[in-house]
Amino acid sequence: MKVTVNSTSETTRELKIEVPADRIDVEIKRETENVRKSIQLPGFRKGKAPLGMIRAQYGKQIEAAAIEHVINNNYKEAINSEKLDPFGQANISDMKYEPGKPLEFTAVIEIKPEFTIGSLDGMRIEREEQEVTDEMLEETLKKIQVRFGTVRKKDGAAEMGDMLLVDIEEIDPATGVSLIGKQYPDLKLRLGEESLGPGFDEQLIGVKTGDAKRVVHKMDHYFITDPTQQQYQPAEKHHLVKIKEVNELELPEINDELAKEMEYENVEALRKGIKADLHVQVQVDTKNKLRKALELEIVRIINQPVPESMVERYLDNFEKNVKKLSNKPVDSRMLREENKEAVRKKVQWHLIREKLIEQEGFEITDQEVDDYLQQYAKENNMDVKRVKIEHRSGEKRQRVIDALLDNKIFAYLESKAEVSTFKKS
Repeated sequence: MKVTVNSTSETTRELKIEVPADRIDVEIKRETENVRKSIQLPGFRKGKAPLGMIRAQYGKQIEAAAIEHVINNNYKEAINSEKLDPFGQANISDMKYEPGKPLEFTAVIEIKPEFTIGSLDGMRIEREEQEVTDEMLEETLKKIQVRFGTVRKKDGAAEMGDMLLVDIEEIDPATGVSLIGKQYPDLKLRLGEESLGPGFDEQLIGVKTGDAKRVVHKMDHYFITDPTQQQYQPAEKHHLVKIKEVNELELPEINDELAKEMEYENVEALRKGIKADLHVQVQVDTKNKLRKALELEIVRIINQPVPESMVERYLDNFEKNVKKLSNKPVDSRMLREENKEAVRKKVQWHLIREKLIEQEGFEITDQEVDDYLQQYAKENNMDVKRVKIEHRSGEKRQRVIDALLDNKIFAYLESKAEVSTFKKS
């Protein structure tokens, strides 16, 4: 077998492969025997028909199957001999074959780009300086008041903050007829929380018990009501909302009694506890934002090419998840177009992450995994032995390993970066 490899780009290789005629002859004989064993011709027992008759009747089918096997087997041999690691399926073309002559074909493959990560010293990163504010504390206290509030029926018109009990049905925009399977009875919503999407609650201001209000819901422009339409405009859904109850929410005072219901000694202890929780949230948020900034900066610096098939595979998974979560028709074209660059950067980061692990020799020991699981079990009041058994192998253990690797990777990147802070105005 002869193999010529041409580098057509940093992520694609073209293999021109020539297979000797004797290999094809061997495969044709093997395939002929397979066909002979599986069929029965008139006047002969199954598997006993003369080979000449088999070739006469099934020659084209045998040759096509043999050529397919030859291409598959020799393609695999070629990428192994050339030490290539293709991503995705090869594009096979330009196949030439005449009986008694070598078989020629071309295979175009995508590979991960070859690159190294040089010095990252002095990489400049901005980190947002966050702190727990009085506004954050008061907002949390308001949510607690809502959680412990008392619902009372209201005779007047609904206002922001009121609680509604409603039946909702999706209707045809033109006829107003209810759509089959689109009825949602006894839904509870608090006006202002926008639990059903932006703009929905505002249209219910002023309704009273017994009213029926038509509400138009502007959908995300990824979603379309007609899967065949080609216009990429924000779609609408029309709903008939029947008001069964209008209730006002009487909020409790923030006092020692409420604090004790939340297992705090008094209001002062409640405020301190909330501040401590908010401090943890801010730390986590700050860490995640810094990691994202480091990720985007190193992608910008290296900016290596990526296999298009890898980007498409990530987009396939992204589209699949959007469809799964939305349960609505999705404008696939717009979804993919608007997210392609973000996905490309994510693929770049994935390859850079792999290279950092390889170059810097990052690894996670069993002891590190055990230490992590022990701490995790302690923080979540779980049985350590059970947690370790659940993470003994498989995806759960790999997720822990990936998280610990990320800790090392980002600690390394932060040590190389010049991080300046700013306050959000």
